Amino acid sequence: MSEIYTQYFKESYFTEAQKQRKRVLIWFYVVIGVYAFISLGLFLWYRTLPYQSAVIVAVKFIHYSLSALFVVFVFLYMGIPFKRVNRYYRLTRNMCVGIKETSTGSFIEYSEELQDKDGVDFKALIFLEWNKYKKDFYERKVLVFYQEEFPEFKEGQNVRYVTQGNVLVEYLILDQQEETEQGDKQ
Repeated sequence: MSEIYTQYFKESYFTEAQKQRKRVLIWFYVVIGVYAFISLGLFLWYRTLPYQSAVIVAVKFIHYSLSALFVVFVFLYMGIPFKRVNRYYRLTRNMCVGIKETSTGSFIEYSEELQDKDGVDFKALIFLEWNKYKKDFYERKVLVFYQEEFPEFKEGQNVRYVTQGNVLVEYLILDQQEETEQGDKQ
């Protein structure tokens, strides 16, 4: 019987991250365009003023203030929203094209503790997994997106899971598969 994995990571996460990144960049470029247009207008106004005009100080003050606000905006906007969106975009892109690893473990518990990987928030599934090199069991934390629900596992359930960069991509509950195969044989 063929194994049917349950998809946890969906390609739609990547396309949504791509759209969100594009929206953030479009807003950034719009603000740059508006700033450049206003800055050019102020420069041309300054160039048309007569020498030692009383308005020159006001034009310079407006332009310097606008430039300072623009620099603050760029640092804040590119440092907070764009940085987070870009990190999520890169992680989801890597999950689509990166090398995936398949492992089998016995589920222990859920961990709601906030964990950070590459600037993206995660929570964890904890599995007991066999290490063939050390010939011993160890606890492995498999990361799942913080905003998503946990997959429904029971304690002690054997699960085969596929990860990319230790982030859950898909899984197969082995106990259910064995029960289904035994039911088919009877």
